[in-house]
Amino acid sequence: MTTIKIRQKVHSIIDHADERVLKMVYAMLKEYEKEEIAASLLTDEQWAEIDHRVKLHKAGKSKSYTLDEVIKYAKGNLKK
Repeated sequence: MTTIKIRQKVHSIIDHADERVLKMVYAMLKEYEKEEIAASLLTDEQWAEIDHRVKLHKAGKSKSYTLDEVIKYAKGNLKK
């Protein structure tokens, strides 16, 4: 079964589920969410900085570099 079909089936079941099933699904999703957050290697402060930099980039207020430029710069600094 494809992911899309599974998602559709789950939505259908949840739409018609009783309170007991909804509470079980909710508890599982809360645990899943905790694991996802715990798995992140970045702190909230680091994520906030990334978000800030993305906003600057999208607004055209920061300098961006291509991958080739970054590699060239990194290799140049390794030789020093």
